[in-house]
Amino acid sequence: MNMVPFTIGDLYGGLGECHGLLRDDGDHLAFEFQTQDSLAGIIRSNVKEVRVPLKELVSVTLTKGWLGATWLGVTIVIQAARLETLKDVPGMNQGRVELSIARKDRDAAERLVADLHEPDKGVRAR
Repeated sequence: MNMVPFTIGDLYGGLGECHGLLRDDGDHLAFEFQTQDSLAGIIRSNVKEVRVPLKELVSVTLTKGWLGATWLGVTIVIQAARLETLKDVPGMNQGRVELSIARKDRDAAERLVADLHEPDKGVRAR
């Protein structure tokens, strides 16, 4: 099972952020996350989990920083065919969510995305 820690910043007009784990559970991607205020980090939500069937995803891509520089960090971009698919994931916009990945987790992110693009998974690479 592949797992990658992620963050989603600038929620609620910059007042919140999200920290979580993205897991490949075979035929689903599992988002396990907690949101918190970005001012003091004191107010936190309960841990939530959203399971997304791979067959409902259009693409899962790994985007590197400016001019491909990985020292700036990488982003996993997930695009769904329907808004309903990712409606419970914080930061979703037009069926798309961007997960920021820390530099230390770059290799795990590359493995997760590569494994999703195996022919039997059904997710297209871009």
